[in-house]
Amino acid sequence: MEAGASRFGREAKAPLLDTEKQLETSSNLTAAQWLKKQEKPEDLWQNRVQLHQELVGTLAKIMDRHNSLPLSPSGEAWLAEYDAQKVTAEGETPAEAWDRAREWAKENKAPRELGARLRWQRTYGQVKDCQKEWIAYKAECCGDNTRPVAVPIGCNHRLCPFCARRRSELARERLKVLFDRFEHPQFLTLTVPNYSSISKHDFTLFRMRVRKLMAQYKGYIKGGVLSLETTYNRRDKTWHLHAHVLFDGAFLLPKAATKVQLRPLIGSEGAPLEQKAFEIIKKAIEFDWLRLWSMDWGRPLRKRKGWLRECFRVEQEQDIFETWIRWGEENRTKTKDRATGIWYRIPGLTDAEFDKRTAWNTENRRVVDIRPVLDRDKAVREVLKYITKVSQFSDCPEAVEEFADATRGARLIQTFGSWYGVDLALDTRFDTEHVHDWGQRKCSCGLNMWTRVQGVFFSHDVEMDSTGQWHLNRSRWQHHCRGTVSRPTIRALEHSPGKEAFDGVTDTYDTTAR
Repeated sequence: MEAGASRFGREAKAPLLDTEKQLETSSNLTAAQWLKKQEKPEDLWQNRVQLHQELVGTLAKIMDRHNSLPLSPSGEAWLAEYDAQKVTAEGETPAEAWDRAREWAKENKAPRELGARLRWQRTYGQVKDCQKEWIAYKAECCGDNTRPVAVPIGCNHRLCPFCARRRSELARERLKVLFDRFEHPQFLTLTVPNYSSISKHDFTLFRMRVRKLMAQYKGYIKGGVLSLETTYNRRDKTWHLHAHVLFDGAFLLPKAATKVQLRPLIGSEGAPLEQKAFEIIKKAIEFDWLRLWSMDWGRPLRKRKGWLRECFRVEQEQDIFETWIRWGEENRTKTKDRATGIWYRIPGLTDAEFDKRTAWNTENRRVVDIRPVLDRDKAVREVLKYITKVSQFSDCPEAVEEFADATRGARLIQTFGSWYGVDLALDTRFDTEHVHDWGQRKCSCGLNMWTRVQGVFFSHDVEMDSTGQWHLNRSRWQHHCRGTVSRPTIRALEHSPGKEAFDGVTDTYDTTAR
């Protein structure tokens, strides 16, 4: 066919891709957003399974590298005795042998050179076995009228896609309940230049300075929750560390139309500079954030003591801030088109001048963003999403090892101010007391009297429903369950009331399928 011809005939016009009409018919959703809404729980689960397998392969490479390092005679002797403790004796289960080996390791401290090797062996085993086993709960009030619920046993590792996603979902639900305490919810983002390498000290220092900035603005920022997020640039091999802060403001942010004039500098003949009130607040936070990382612009006034505090008066402190604003306007490299909202390079700017201005901005500016919260669900997802995007470097052993060592024992999410002490339960270990953290369990009658089914189940014993909840497979539950406890024992533990007690109750577990 000729170029531009229509399949309806030579004279007919080719169909147009009218994106505006398409957006109107799809509730103003983009194509990516629409496709994301079509994903089913099974699809999301398979994506996490692939990411988990990729991470396990990377951990295996890290473990092999540590295992290949040479050891001293004392280290080899300790490791040989430790391996001998793990050998299963007659009449002993493998779990009992491992428990005996762990007790021996506590009594006989390992040499320092074996610390990294044993730690990565333990990490590999934990992540590899994550959600390989399930425990089940049945509704004692409903019996077989409610299908038994299966709960996966996780590893709770920071890089594990299963556990990280579950912890973030739990924290979101709890944060949404606390969101009603906010009078003027606002969202703040703080960034610093990329790091070539990261360590635990970097996270500790970054968190301390974020809290210091919150203390300086305690009259405006009443309280909230902050999270540290790390992304990895594979091209430059650098780390981008930034903070998301969801807080309750003392007042609303000024409207975009409100403008103020900066007075001319003392001893200068410059004209007053007009700025938006919203931009002044944003630049004030950026300036104080810059001062916490750079000494070129001096310490804050309240930190000076003695004669220094008398010399640097409030007027001089204000001059320093306004000088920084004016120099920032003079070193701008891009301008925004009001019609399209697109940023483009200032016309007529030479390459040498552009590089000079870029260097000044890199040294004396920080990317800081503050805005009112209009979509609460989106704000909660942003501040409590994955602590790190594992998919960016899960296949890179060097990046995984560096990040794991840097975040080991580091606190990346915490509350402050009026929310100080609010427990989001982000580091709750898996146990039977916190099993509700892995999903809501609802029975047919509404009493929700759940009891633990003895035994451990495996992947062929469970299945996922359309909502993403795990249940025991019907064939496994009714006929030949392969848990650690034999089937007659499990049946002996069951105690279900008669069906006459559930007249009129919706049957969510079809017992006639037997």
